[in-house]
Amino acid sequence: MGNVAQSPYQGLAPIYDHVMAHVDYGAWAAYIHVLFARFAPTAIRVVDLACGTGNVSFALHRLGYEVPGVDRSAAMLEVAREKAAATCVEFVQQDLRQLGGLGPFDAATCLYDSINYLLTPADIDAALRGAQGIVRPGGLFVFDICTERNSLRYFRDMRHSERGPGFSYERHSSYDPDRRLQRNHFRIRRAGSDVAFEETHVQRIYPLAAVAARVAASAWELLALFEDFTLDEGTEESDRVHWVLRAPPTEK
Repeated sequence: MGNVAQSPYQGLAPIYDHVMAHVDYGAWAAYIHVLFARFAPTAIRVVDLACGTGNVSFALHRLGYEVPGVDRSAAMLEVAREKAAATCVEFVQQDLRQLGGLGPFDAATCLYDSINYLLTPADIDAALRGAQGIVRPGGLFVFDICTERNSLRYFRDMRHSERGPGFSYERHSSYDPDRRLQRNHFRIRRAGSDVAFEETHVQRIYPLAAVAARVAASAWELLALFEDFTLDEGTEESDRVHWVLRAPPTEK
């Protein structure tokens, strides 16, 4: 019996949809649809950044949007493309910090705390620049981040194990408030195998003010911060905050 270290999502990708089966991606897409109706009612072409296995991409597509998905993980995109066989949803491999050659789109999304996986302010700056480069003037960028309240409530020392079809996994999530880092460690074993594959995912839990400073330093206009999946104002007391940004208009 042994352990094999892997890069993030290499072993998790094939079982990701099982691990995340509790997430209502349809409801998530419906909420984004509400935000588009409020701030960009004519939006049709939407790019789903950090799309993972494409669950939100497919849900937005079912709502009538033209939605390619973009992710840096080849393993996650392999699963997304297998699921996309009967649809016209396309998937592209690109790093969120190095977007180029895409669009233009009416709007961009980056959901499920994917921004928290950008571990430095410079990474956030690069993602904001990249998103601006592929969104039309006046278009939207909607993303969310998890707050420290969420990490302290649910992930300070969370352990979970489960069996699925042909595999089992153990998860240990921990949060370091001094460094504001959350680590999610997975140990995955295939049925009948003595080898366990291990991978660790790290998130930085930014104060809202720190993200707001990066937005202010960019060309984006901050339109709103919303708590969780509501139209109430997002604060540090929220578990999740959705940010709605507008790209600068065409220069005269």
